[in-house]
Amino acid sequence: MPSQQPAAAQRRPSRRRVLRTSVAAGAVGVTGTSTIASAAAAAPTARTARDSGRRGSSGVRLRWLGIAGWELTFDGHRLLIDPYLTRQRYTGPDGKADLTRKLEVNHRIIDRVLGEHLAGAPEFVLLTHGHWDHLADVPYLLDHPAWRDKEINILGTETHLHLLTAMGVPGKGRKHRPVLVSGGEVLRHPLQPSGKRSRADYTVEVVRSLHSQLGGYGFDPYGTLTAPPSRPRTLGDLVEGGTLGYQVTVGDRLSVMFLSGTANFAAREVSGATPDVLVLGSSGHAAVHDYFERAVSALGRPRVVVPSHHDDMVTALDDPAVHDTVNRRVVDQLQQVVGTDGHVVDPRHLEQFEL
Repeated sequence: MPSQQPAAAQRRPSRRRVLRTSVAAGAVGVTGTSTIASAAAAAPTARTARDSGRRGSSGVRLRWLGIAGWELTFDGHRLLIDPYLTRQRYTGPDGKADLTRKLEVNHRIIDRVLGEHLAGAPEFVLLTHGHWDHLADVPYLLDHPAWRDKEINILGTETHLHLLTAMGVPGKGRKHRPVLVSGGEVLRHPLQPSGKRSRADYTVEVVRSLHSQLGGYGFDPYGTLTAPPSRPRTLGDLVEGGTLGYQVTVGDRLSVMFLSGTANFAAREVSGATPDVLVLGSSGHAAVHDYFERAVSALGRPRVVVPSHHDDMVTALDDPAVHDTVNRRVVDQLQQVVGTDGHVVDPRHLEQFEL
């Protein structure tokens, strides 16, 4: 059953109530806080990602990179979540996952996406877990000519950072900063100046989460690491190593919760959270009880929900057919769960939209 809101959260003024009053009066805007107890903003109509790009007014933009990858931009800031662009085949002739396949990096598509869509290096790369379709491209991205001389913070668990170390991150002479997190951290950007007090441009709150559980009540490859392994060579070498979610709060304007990497979550870890926008992993939850309903309820029924991890994972990003591989039944199911008080955005690959 979903966790109940704590008494303090129940007494706190409702941002949704304030916002509904503002919308009724013709006002546009949201308010918020910098921690996980921030609340949700309204979206005036259900819409596609293309419509959202015209109607949004927060100045905060999302771009789906396919699978569970996302770009979040605002005010010159950029964060990436699980930036995996290669989309290699992962099944054998029998159609079942073949974890002995060698890891591939599609340099062509990564170069193209960086050149045409990701205009600059991110300040943060947020990793949800260690599987290939989340982490495998990160070393190449960090060493790309467009990124290699920047200072990029890479957040992940001990296992995720050990895997990246084994894959050559941060790299000789690079300024990149692997940052160990485990859930509960509230990180600010920029750093607090020494001896001074200043307001953060945004915060990143880390929440402990759970991996999807499929029809057999499990998933592969699982495991954790306490030291860097040999350099990963196959899909199976990139183990889960714990799963994380992230809430990014932009000043007092908007909060976005990314439970985007898997289709599961730890309800008690997000109890009291009321994000404006929920990006929700939407496949692989056959063994998870009432997943959509529990997630939406536990997070205070966000007014905007965006599905994630619901395409075929392999069709190339520059193939026009990639948009046809999306499971749009997920969009309909989420809209039924959200109801008339909320809206589900149907994102399109690489198309930016404003929240």
